[in-house]
Amino acid sequence: MVESLMFASAAALLVHRLPSTWRVRTSRSLGRHRRAKLLEAVGLVRGTDDGLKSVAKTQLLAAMSMGALALLVVASAPSATNVLAAGFLVASGWQFPLIMARAHEKKRRLGVELELSDALGELVMGVEAGLTLEAVMGQYASRHRTALADEFAYVLDRVSVGVPRTVALDHMRERTPSPGVSMFVSAVQQNQKLGTPLAGVLRQQGETARRRRRQAVEEHAAKLSLKMIFPTVFCILPTLLVVIVGPAIVRLIESLPS
Repeated sequence: MVESLMFASAAALLVHRLPSTWRVRTSRSLGRHRRAKLLEAVGLVRGTDDGLKSVAKTQLLAAMSMGALALLVVASAPSATNVLAAGFLVASGWQFPLIMARAHEKKRRLGVELELSDALGELVMGVEAGLTLEAVMGQYASRHRTALADEFAYVLDRVSVGVPRTVALDHMRERTPSPGVSMFVSAVQQNQKLGTPLAGVLRQQGETARRRRRQAVEEHAAKLSLKMIFPTVFCILPTLLVVIVGPAIVRLIESLPS
């Protein structure tokens, strides 16, 4: 097993040190379906050419490393079980980078969703003080180093190069397709069309976001009782039966005539 791990590590190192021209040709050979699948896993924020190339390279490294390990496993003891295990190893190495990328993107979207409910309070105070929405978003982006601050900075960068605010906000919604961000973008765009006071709209959005956050916590707490059924029935209840009923069964057996 130690020799197999050493060989797999050497294979991964060899692939990592392949010539740069070969890696460029590999990255350019990504088809439309392959690029779309990677983009779905990585997301638009990290879905640049460099980000997609990095994920594709990681997939290749993981699959080849697991393939080398699987080859050694099958060669050491050829059997149907080892062949299935080898296929599972290669598939796991290929899918693991995508799973990690999806988990990272999901965590980022959840962080933006939770942070937005608190950031709306700062936006309301800034707008009520007489600042524009862009100025308030710029102050928030300069004071924080978070995913939401990066999204605000992205919107401001698009606006600074001449992109309309509605289009820049649409891009923000596409980059982070969460319910809270969608509601925020829709409210700001509707306010821009109707000309209603922005502070009142943002205050209403903040109350809605905090209510949705409280409802999500309550829903999660309500599911805990259902999730506790399995460990209670299969882990705790048998132990209690052994402790409580066990001595009674032992006494009953001892009292029976031999």
